[in-house]
Amino acid sequence: MNKNSPNKQKWIDCGYSFFAEIGPDALNIEKLSSVVNLSRSSFYHYFSDLHTFEEVLLTLHLQKYEHFGNLMKDYENFEQLFSDEIMEHKEALMFHRQLLINKSFSRYQECSDQARVFTEEKTYELWTKMKNVDRDSEEEWLLFKAIRDFYFVQVGQSDQDPQDVLVLLHSYLKNAKK
Repeated sequence: MNKNSPNKQKWIDCGYSFFAEIGPDALNIEKLSSVVNLSRSSFYHYFSDLHTFEEVLLTLHLQKYEHFGNLMKDYENFEQLFSDEIMEHKEALMFHRQLLINKSFSRYQECSDQARVFTEEKTYELWTKMKNVDRDSEEEWLLFKAIRDFYFVQVGQSDQDPQDVLVLLHSYLKNAKK
């Protein structure tokens, strides 16, 4: 049987979605099996165990964040971070949120740190440009990180769309610099 089959992709897609929505507790083979309508033995055929499956999901997440980074390379202003282009990938933002919530697990913290490499420098560059502040300011860096983390806490805590949370933050920042 082909290890890159549509059935394998069903497991991955479902696992990524469930992790994004619920977190690591969602990675239950029995529950996933009923959703993808495949047997548990199918899971073990493609992934030797839950840890292997999780590693596949974390690798996929890194690929998605690398894609974010590629989208952002040519951005020239902070507002572009609110684009529909980025918001098409809400699931990846939600997955990243779960990594942060569960950062006590070293593998999640490591994945989060690796993923941020693709986006954080550009995001901070756009932030400091928008606020017209020194990029080397430790105070500004700490404020940026606090607001970034606030964003990830907000995403998924309410019915508010992630893009709406960003717009709200942007509005606040524009008013704060006056």
